[in-house]
Amino acid sequence: MPNKKNQEQVKQLEEKIKDFPNLVVTTYQGLATPELDDLRSKLKPLGCEYSIVKNTLTRISLEKAGLNEFAKYFTGPTAVAFHKGDAAGLAKVVVEFAKSNEKLKILAGFLSGKVLTDKEVKILATLPSREVLLTKIAVMLNSPMQKIATVLNAPIQKLALVLKSLEQQKAKA
Repeated sequence: MPNKKNQEQVKQLEEKIKDFPNLVVTTYQGLATPELDDLRSKLKPLGCEYSIVKNTLTRISLEKAGLNEFAKYFTGPTAVAFHKGDAAGLAKVVVEFAKSNEKLKILAGFLSGKVLTDKEVKILATLPSREVLLTKIAVMLNSPMQKIATVLNAPIQKLALVLKSLEQQKAKA
């Protein structure tokens, strides 16, 4: 029979997993507390949380949340970065920190309903942010409209130029 403290932790983890659809699982063995605090401070501006978790309780929470295939990554000393927003932003911060701290290893990611391997998380980190991608899409969608407006406006401009030149010729004559 599980004790109440563990049941509470399972319930909290399950709620956190549902509230934060983007997760990155890492190992932290060998990292000192100041290094972990440094990672947390880099994640905080993004609205992320980085927590060391108990594997058994996390696996139970994942199973209750319907994420059985993701539970296999929770072996050994693990920590999870939880994030609600831009998945690429989360991946960038964790990957950059892992490059400067070799002891932090990325195990996997769960981003917007899809389980990602460590390589896929690193690829995601190379993508531009969501805002940059949305801006590029808006520019691409606006471009054809600008071209149509230019093409439709050209005959009117030419007519105006012809009329103006006729007016100038009549004024001289």
